[in-house]
Amino acid sequence: MIRHAFDRERFAKDRNDERLADTAAHRLAKQVETGRQTRQPWAILNLGRLPNRQLIYLFLSSFTILFVGMGLFPVLPVYATEFGASRAVIGLYYALMYASNAVGAMLTHRLARYLSRRGLFITIGVMGIPALMLLGRATALWQVIVLTATVWFCGGVGLALVNIFTGLHAGHGSRGKSFSLMFLAFPLGAVFGGLAVGQLVRSANYLMMFVVLGGVWAILPIVGAFGLEDEETRQTVRSTVAAQPIDSKLGPSFYRLLFVVLLSAVAVNIGRLGTALSMQMLKFSPSDIASTATVSGLLATPMVLLIGTLSDRWGRKRFLLVGYGLAAGGALTLVIATELWMFWLAATLILVALCTSGALSSALVTDLLTSQAMQRGLPWISAMNPVAGVMSFVSIGYALDAFGPAPVYVVAAMVAIVAVLLLSSLRHAPSKSKTVSHTRPVHSMKTDLPVSKTA
Repeated sequence: MIRHAFDRERFAKDRNDERLADTAAHRLAKQVETGRQTRQPWAILNLGRLPNRQLIYLFLSSFTILFVGMGLFPVLPVYATEFGASRAVIGLYYALMYASNAVGAMLTHRLARYLSRRGLFITIGVMGIPALMLLGRATALWQVIVLTATVWFCGGVGLALVNIFTGLHAGHGSRGKSFSLMFLAFPLGAVFGGLAVGQLVRSANYLMMFVVLGGVWAILPIVGAFGLEDEETRQTVRSTVAAQPIDSKLGPSFYRLLFVVLLSAVAVNIGRLGTALSMQMLKFSPSDIASTATVSGLLATPMVLLIGTLSDRWGRKRFLLVGYGLAAGGALTLVIATELWMFWLAATLILVALCTSGALSSALVTDLLTSQAMQRGLPWISAMNPVAGVMSFVSIGYALDAFGPAPVYVVAAMVAIVAVLLLSSLRHAPSKSKTVSHTRPVHSMKTDLPVSKTA
């Protein structure tokens, strides 16, 4: 009798297992069929769907920072001359701004240990408001330099945090699109920030301009306090029950990729600065020079998001190579540019290269590193553009005067080509632990780079 009861129990268990297997098979078949339907040729152009609402808040934050930064970028030299700054001093002023931006990005992970990521985001939002408003009341050049460096430091921290939050919240199958969305703030910030700041300067004064920009910056602490979700506390609690320690090593391949990103950023920054300087040498009007930012921003916006979306399907590495190739093409276009449309073309290629490099290198790092390592690595990726900006500001003026435009742009193109070659030869990805994070699971991704199998 006991045996019959045991047989009935085993028979019921077998039937239940078969039913569960049938259900799982049916669900898998449905997923496969759905996947086939979404792989239609037009599906890759579906750019509007976002993985979650957090990315909207992150894009708003990125756009706010770059609206202020890109809007002020062409105005600050004029403002500094009112305090007696020469062109040499203005060059050093800009180099200091970018150095502050790079230091902010590099210190982000360390500062977040003390304040938490969300607390740090709110802090830099609060710090930036008085710094911007006091800029309009500055009475000496040193005050302008210190306050501007403070704003750019806060911007560097803010953009690095946006990168980290994007890596934590983006869906594993849409990281290219998600990071590309964040980097769309560059062209959109240039277009709308430039228009707003220009209109404020013409219709009001510098004081009113800085007050309005301080009000715009106030969006950041509001988003940080009420919009962002930071799971750091839950990560800390859950990590105490992890079976194995989480791998936080970056690995030698990460540093090689970091050097590649730096090279591409140098080429891009030479092209960005060289566009305005070459047009000035050729006696283009200020409105023509300003039009390059507007036109390139409008043309680059759909291209950047499309490239990010395609990278989710066909791999990051090949589209990073495309981005570096565009940087070389933009620099070579400046060699022969004499007409306005040529400068529009060069500016568009360079801007697409800038956004593609930033977005896809960040997505690639997020694919290949564990959550802990990613939070250390992404701020360094963010810092490469301002570091390259410092190098460019210090050298490009002297180089143009000493050698002329054409050799400088050829060198920029060669630097981009070296980045292409180094990335092409990169075979081993940064180490990725097999230990599954309790807040961000490790998924296999199509990245063109093999993932290390060391635990």
